[in-house]
Amino acid sequence: MTDITPLPCPFYGSTKIGTDEGSTFRWMIAYCEECGAKSGEVRVQTVGEGTLEEWQERGRADALREWNIRAMP
Repeated sequence: MTDITPLPCPFYGSTKIGTDEGSTFRWMIAYCEECGAKSGEVRVQTVGEGTLEEWQERGRADALREWNIRAMP
């Protein structure tokens, strides 16, 4: 399990942040389970060294990092 702590939703304030497949199995997003706000998609490794589980876990961590990106005032 990833050790990235997602920030609360910038629109709803919810801390219920999930990860899911993006537009295809090669992409992953993080999203607010309350309002549906989504992060940008991140690429998930699908070939090469490692296992499918490792690739998916890295994809979840990358999606949460993308979710945590906030515009600076």
